[in-house]
Amino acid sequence: MAQITGPGPQNSPPERSGTVLETDEDVRQAMAQISGLKRQPQSVPVAAASPASPPARSASTFRPAVRPPVAVLTVFDDGRTDGEMIRIRQPKFTIGRAEGDLRIPIDGRISSRHVEITLQTVGGLHRWVVTDLQSTHGLFVRVHKTVLADGAEFLVGNGRYRYDKPQLDPSATASVAPGPLISGETRGWDDAPISMRPPTLTELVGNEVGNRIVLVKPEYWIGTDPTCPICRSDDPYCEPRHARLYRSPKGGWHAEHNKTGNGLWLRMSQIAVESKVEFQIGEQRFRIQV
Repeated sequence: MAQITGPGPQNSPPERSGTVLETDEDVRQAMAQISGLKRQPQSVPVAAASPASPPARSASTFRPAVRPPVAVLTVFDDGRTDGEMIRIRQPKFTIGRAEGDLRIPIDGRISSRHVEITLQTVGGLHRWVVTDLQSTHGLFVRVHKTVLADGAEFLVGNGRYRYDKPQLDPSATASVAPGPLISGETRGWDDAPISMRPPTLTELVGNEVGNRIVLVKPEYWIGTDPTCPICRSDDPYCEPRHARLYRSPKGGWHAEHNKTGNGLWLRMSQIAVESKVEFQIGEQRFRIQV
């Protein structure tokens, strides 16, 4: 895939490898589950086919084929799945607390210039990209599942977490240090044992570090259920079993959303909008659709 350029960090891929965004159907099912609704199968009438004459083909709805597509930004009203809709017709649109095309001065967790939405061209194709402008609190994108890279941050309910990969244990350096070499002796790097610290999950509370969980089991659930190893019993925005962390057979760690209304949000520096993306800055949530 060709690299794109933008105002964000150089050589930064627009999407995180191994990350799957939530689809519209995933979100609809989650919201239906929250409200206690049951989806009813819809009956689709089937017209009787005429062997004498094939059905007429309907014309497609007109849309521009040469100029770039217009992006539609939805600013969600608090606690709702709808809100103000803004059609972005210029190639650059900035959101911030004090500067930009859309300003939200009442949200102290939004930086002065927080994110920029830009129209970019890759291989002759147009696409919209949302980029974090090195903000303090970051850009979080709603995802279904993701591979956890070192330092990955994500939101579950009111909680914010950081994953840290296994590290070489410095306390083991002295105990595994090789003895003095005998004249003429050759010793390889692999002759001494290496002690590794397991991966950890750390809760971030403001600018402080909260609880740290050492990931030694193959699976952990985050939720309000007391049986969850990572329990958020007092979090009103967290489901009983909200998100699952698990180790793959190859040893990598993954986070997976359990189809809840409030979602799983992964911090990204940049995301390309293929069709629709939901993102959060500060405490404000958005949807951008092409």
